Amino acid sequence: MFAFSPTNSGSRDAKTMSGFSTCYQAPIASSMLDVKYSAPVRSSLLMDTTAAWRHSERNTFATSVATAHRSSSITPPMAACSSKEGGIKQFLLHFAGGTMGGMGGILMSYPLDTIKVRMQTTQGIYTGMVDCIQKVIAQEGMRTFYRGINAPLAAYGIIKATTFGVYGNCLDYFAKRAGNPNHTPTFFEIVIAGHLAGFAAAFVMTPADRIKVTMQAARGHGVNPSTWSCAKDIVATQGASSLFRGFSATALRDGPGMALYYIIYDLEKKHIPGWSSENDVKGNPKHTAIQMMMFGGMSGVVSWLPVYPIDVIKSRIQSDATGKKYTSMLDCALKSTLAEGPFVLYRGCLPVLLAAVPLHGTVFMVYELWMQHTKDWL
Repeated sequence: MFAFSPTNSGSRDAKTMSGFSTCYQAPIASSMLDVKYSAPVRSSLLMDTTAAWRHSERNTFATSVATAHRSSSITPPMAACSSKEGGIKQFLLHFAGGTMGGMGGILMSYPLDTIKVRMQTTQGIYTGMVDCIQKVIAQEGMRTFYRGINAPLAAYGIIKATTFGVYGNCLDYFAKRAGNPNHTPTFFEIVIAGHLAGFAAAFVMTPADRIKVTMQAARGHGVNPSTWSCAKDIVATQGASSLFRGFSATALRDGPGMALYYIIYDLEKKHIPGWSSENDVKGNPKHTAIQMMMFGGMSGVVSWLPVYPIDVIKSRIQSDATGKKYTSMLDCALKSTLAEGPFVLYRGCLPVLLAAVPLHGTVFMVYELWMQHTKDWL
C-alpha cells in the first residue's frame, strides 16, 4: 500500500504553511481583507500538490470559476507563487520528496514484507514470524530478505504519479461541482477519491507485486537471480497477461486501504497537538518530524487491518506457479479457510504491522525533512 504526506494549512498572507512551504492561496474578496482568513485544511500530499496547481494562475479552471462568481468587490485570482512555474516546481518538489520517502520506507521494511509473504503462501513450514526469520537465515541467507525488491522500487515513481493524477483530478471535480476552487474535501469525497486512486494504481502495482511475490515466495537457492529474469520467465511460460494476475485483489485492497489511510492521518493531524517550539500561521505548535513518523506508522497500521485478508488472498493467487490452483478470489478464500482455518487470512499479519511503522513512518519523516530543506527553492 501507499504512504502519503502531511497535511498543510495556512493563511492568505503566508508563503510558508505548516513548515512545508506550500505557497498557494485562493482568490479572496477585497471586502474580506480585514478578516482573518485561513485556507482550508487539506489531508495529504496529494491534496497539497494538486492545490498548488489549482491555485496557480496557469490553471484556467481556477480562473474561470473565480471569474464566474466574482462581483466588483472580488479581486482576480492570485498565483500560488510569484513565478508562473511555481505550481510545477511545487509539484516536482512534493513528488521528489514523496518518492524518496517511499523508497526509503521500502528499503527499511522490505525484510518484514518478505517474511509476511512467506507466511502467507506456505502451510506447515513456519510456526511463526521468529521461526520464519531463523529458517530463512539458516537455509537461504540474509540476501533472501531483499529478494525481488527492485520491482517495487522501480514502480514506485510511476505509482506515485498515477495516484497524484487520479486523486488530484477527483479533487478538482469535487471543487468544480461545488463552484469553488478552494473547496475543502469532505470525508466522503476523500473516500471516493482514495478508492479511485487505489484502483488506478493497481494497474501499475499488480505487475510489480506479481514479480515481487513470485521471487519472495520461492524457497531455496535455485530461483530467478534478478527481477528482470523473473519477469521474462513469467511472460515466457505463462504469457504477458499473467503479470496482472491478482489485479482484482490488489484493487480491492488498495482502494479501501488508501481511503482509510487518508482519513486516519487527517484526524491525527487535526486532533493531536504539535510538539515543536515553532508555531504555524494559526499560532499552533507545528508537528515535528518524529510526530510525522508516528502519524504515518499509526495510519499504516490501522489501514492494513481491515484489508489484510485480501492481501493474503492476493499473495496466494500471485504466487501460484501454475495459475490453475484458484479460479477466483472467493475460490482462494474458501479453499484456504477450509484447509487451514479462518485465521489463515490473518497469517503474517504481525510482520506487516511491524513493517507499517518504518514504511509509512519513514515516508513522512523523509518528506518532512526534504520539504524543509527545499522550502527556499521556490
